[in-house]
Amino acid sequence: MVVKMSDIIIYNASAGCGKTENIANLYIDLISHKKILPTEIVCITYTEKAARELKNRIISKAKQRGLDLLTISKIQNSHIKTIHSFCIYLLRFYWAWAKVDANFKIVPEIDRLILKLIDDYLSVFPASLGKLPQERFFIEEYFHFAESIAQEYSNSAKYVGKACHLESETFYIFEHLSDRLNDQFLKELTYDLVLQRTFELLSIPEVNKDIKNRFKFLIVDEFQDSNFLQKSIFENIAENIYYVGDKKQSIYRFQGAEPEVFDEAVENCSQVSELCENFRTNSELGKKIDKIAKILFPEYTMLSYKHQAEGFLKVVEIVNKAKEEIIQNEAIYVAKKIKEMVESGFEISVGGKPKRKVKYSDFAVLSRKIQNIAHIYKRVFEDYDVPLDINFKRGLLEQKEIVPLLGLLEILQYPDKKSGYLRLLANDIFKVDRFTLLFCEMSKIECYVPEDVLKFIAKQRDNLFVKKISEILYEFEDMFEYSYKVYKFFGKGAYENVRLFYDLAEESKSFSIEDLCSFVNYQGERFSSFSSLDDSAVLISIHSAKGLSFPIVFLVGLCESTGYFPGRSPKLRGSYDTSTREYRIAPFWMEKEYERIKNISKQQEKEELKRLFYVAITRPMAGLFLINSSLREAIKKRGGAKSFGEEVGLNYILAKVEEIGIEKEVVEIKDTEEDLSNDFTYKQKNTISSTLPLMILPDEFENRFKFLSPSHIMDFKRCPAMFSLKYIMGLPVFDELSSKEEIQQNTKVLGTTVHRVLELTSLKDIQSLDSNIALAVLENDFESEKIVRELILNFFESQFVKEIKDKVIKEESELRFYFNLGNQMIYGIIDKVYHLEDEVLLVDFKTNLHFDDTKFNIYIPQLFIYTMAMKERFPQKNIFSSIFWLREGRKFDYELKEEHLEDVMDVIRRIRNIKSRKDVLAIIEDCVKKDCCGCEYEFYCKDEQNIKLIRKKLE
Repeated sequence: MVVKMSDIIIYNASAGCGKTENIANLYIDLISHKKILPTEIVCITYTEKAARELKNRIISKAKQRGLDLLTISKIQNSHIKTIHSFCIYLLRFYWAWAKVDANFKIVPEIDRLILKLIDDYLSVFPASLGKLPQERFFIEEYFHFAESIAQEYSNSAKYVGKACHLESETFYIFEHLSDRLNDQFLKELTYDLVLQRTFELLSIPEVNKDIKNRFKFLIVDEFQDSNFLQKSIFENIAENIYYVGDKKQSIYRFQGAEPEVFDEAVENCSQVSELCENFRTNSELGKKIDKIAKILFPEYTMLSYKHQAEGFLKVVEIVNKAKEEIIQNEAIYVAKKIKEMVESGFEISVGGKPKRKVKYSDFAVLSRKIQNIAHIYKRVFEDYDVPLDINFKRGLLEQKEIVPLLGLLEILQYPDKKSGYLRLLANDIFKVDRFTLLFCEMSKIECYVPEDVLKFIAKQRDNLFVKKISEILYEFEDMFEYSYKVYKFFGKGAYENVRLFYDLAEESKSFSIEDLCSFVNYQGERFSSFSSLDDSAVLISIHSAKGLSFPIVFLVGLCESTGYFPGRSPKLRGSYDTSTREYRIAPFWMEKEYERIKNISKQQEKEELKRLFYVAITRPMAGLFLINSSLREAIKKRGGAKSFGEEVGLNYILAKVEEIGIEKEVVEIKDTEEDLSNDFTYKQKNTISSTLPLMILPDEFENRFKFLSPSHIMDFKRCPAMFSLKYIMGLPVFDELSSKEEIQQNTKVLGTTVHRVLELTSLKDIQSLDSNIALAVLENDFESEKIVRELILNFFESQFVKEIKDKVIKEESELRFYFNLGNQMIYGIIDKVYHLEDEVLLVDFKTNLHFDDTKFNIYIPQLFIYTMAMKERFPQKNIFSSIFWLREGRKFDYELKEEHLEDVMDVIRRIRNIKSRKDVLAIIEDCVKKDCCGCEYEFYCKDEQNIKLIRKKLE
């Protein structure tokens, strides 16, 4: 098909140069000046989040320009989408032409289909098989060869007209795959197949003409992240195209992005516009970053800066005693530096605004990979009382230790799909070969599932959509001790990921796997800008930070090796050769060509690391710390992988510190009290949390309650039936009264809002009270700031505060603890902890309308546990616990007694004796017969129909 050459204009936008603003202006100009309808414009982005933000910016710009409401409503419904969303739209619209089912589904992978097609071909034309090692592992080699073909077939499809097969047999296999896939009327597509089918659809003259009649203009954001297949799609959508991007920020090669696409577009475009004014970074910092960028990219164009303000760039060299200490020492330095800057009132200017004091949410810690360091940073920052959010946007659900849990849930929800069994079983824990599973019939697949897991699956199918996902996961944990097995096979970092996943599942309150996955993914999208409602620093990967900005950035992990786990080399290797402009694919038996392609790939990876470094150093607005670690007695390297810093030429950059204007600090770890981690190590000895997974602690009980909170114990004392309905069955609350009366709902929100203010406000910083109240009210969408202020002032103006204010040495908010009481692990959170010279004061805040000695007695188990936990942590100090009733500004003091221990242990024993459905049913039946004092679960107990349903579930 002969396609008319598109009119292409490129906006080359360096980091921080107002790319989104320019796209929004361009979009509105097309409507205002060229009289183009919003329905005739397609705007492509690369993430759903970016699409939402861009649409909001365009609508805001439309309102500023005075566009009419009808046009704005059309913008709201226009095609501002991700590339995949728009392609899915086209495939569904032209489904018959595209040869797909009109209701096709998106699936993560369809290797089963592709491997079957490969298997069919090789069984008839087996010429290549004679070149595989035919020893004892021939079958394994065969599958590895087939997998390499599937991978390279997918990769080569992204290089339209540029794929070069250097060995004829491989070419014939690819041709066979293409023909067979095109014969299929697909009901399931991967995202890669969505793009392939769209390209083929646009190659049909009638369809191409119709689409270009419908769409007059195409705008592509982040064009540098495209591949040749996507570029071919773009140029078949509209005659007028605007590409906006920056080749220096192309960092998604592992997802198929090819920087050479940008160069090819520049060669064939009608105009290139350079955006060279930076709106993000303070001029003093920006000029230093420019000099580094000039070293990385000799053709780099220096920028002008809108914000003429101070900014610093500092390199910190940490000289470590041992390689194993590097990550921890970097984390300690970062935590201490952030705390020091916040507490000393360090001032910065951001976005052209007047100087202000820094807060925790001004800081971002960036690293190439965060999965392997997150647990260390979490622990260190907690010990230094520095709040930290961990952005796990990329990869948590794809981690090898999380995938089996998703597989388990998928089996429960979709028992007839093989994919769940693949995800559950094909890993180091269950050790089932995934090729065995791929070609196994569904009727036989359950024979690979361990018997106890199979029984668990059969049992839980009745509970799906009745129990929350978190309840099912915790029960699986108790039965299978999954997190302990993860710790054993994959180490502590993986264990931390599993615990994090459990926490997210509980926080999400999801009843389906789709809701849970959406919730987890949403957490990664909270960082839409540098500001956060939570005053917390953030640990985030460089890839996730792209498109964001932060006042101050710490770039860590520069000494981390860029080598990958060797594993087994693929049987086919492909890479784009810029000299020939071909994607060349060679099998391993073509040794010289195979090695040449391997070397090309390595060089491209090195160039990508430079771009990744550039993205990292262009995120800050006012300050940048480069944390580079070394060993005191460095061993001379002989070959092997280089570090991130070495690959990007950090030593050459450091040789020009004076010319660039970089500050430098050297921190040497010594064998004396000056050891950077000395205070951290000391604090670790006093902490209650174990550094090993809690699951490996001895436990004589066999049911789910290996962890209990004070709330568990108090709720069981109040009503065992309520406890069972709430914590064991996980039933939702359908309380008609609470849903109708706003005061009931407001009471909960009020409590949350007040606790948030108290968490944010320390006795030494009461002057920030007004801003903290405003922040908490905004966070929780609470209407009456006056009520919040009254309750807060009842505390800060109380006699208690007046007496301790000048005596407090240290203050802790929302202090998490773990406490081993006999064989029972108890965890909880204390609202406030005040450290005096010889005393520790524990305070729990209550916003109840009514509070007296009778109410106070209900909370005695909670205060007993708080006191005992802190006694273990601070044995030399006197521990005093109390409840502060905020309505009246009254304090109720707790006195530790032996009988309280007996009472708590009795409740624990009764809870731990719940081991079966019969036990749960017996508890509920016993409580139903008694007089009820009323609770949010009485809906179940007082309705005979509901009780019958509960009996049916438990019998």
